[in-house]
Amino acid sequence: MVLIIVVVAFDVVTSNVLLSWLMVGFVAAWLAGFYVEFTYQVLIAVVLGIVFLGIGNSISEKYIRNRIKNEPILVDKIVGQVFTAEDRIERTAQQKINGIYWAIVNDGETILPGESFRVVGIKENKLTVVKEETK
Repeated sequence: MVLIIVVVAFDVVTSNVLLSWLMVGFVAAWLAGFYVEFTYQVLIAVVLGIVFLGIGNSISEKYIRNRIKNEPILVDKIVGQVFTAEDRIERTAQQKINGIYWAIVNDGETILPGESFRVVGIKENKLTVVKEETK
């Protein structure tokens, strides 16, 4: 019974709603424990857990995961945006963007204060930027 509580708690915390399907095998094994030996209980839990995990995964894919809107997180929203340089950015620099100080790696020519740059990616907690061409 403790195992059921642990699995459900873990599933709620990770919001994956997948491991809860193992609970079906655990409940069946717990109920079978009144009639069979421990070895058979483990076998029932493993077999039914795997079967219902497969069934639950397909149900989750079909009904749950496809209906949840995949919103980009804060970091993903920065990529592609254009910002103005506060200081000179040669190869590396630091700049406050949207209230957060970021380490910046410049993949192009030197960016002078007041010039625009575009965030083209994020690698190892550093924003990769290039100078924005003026039109």
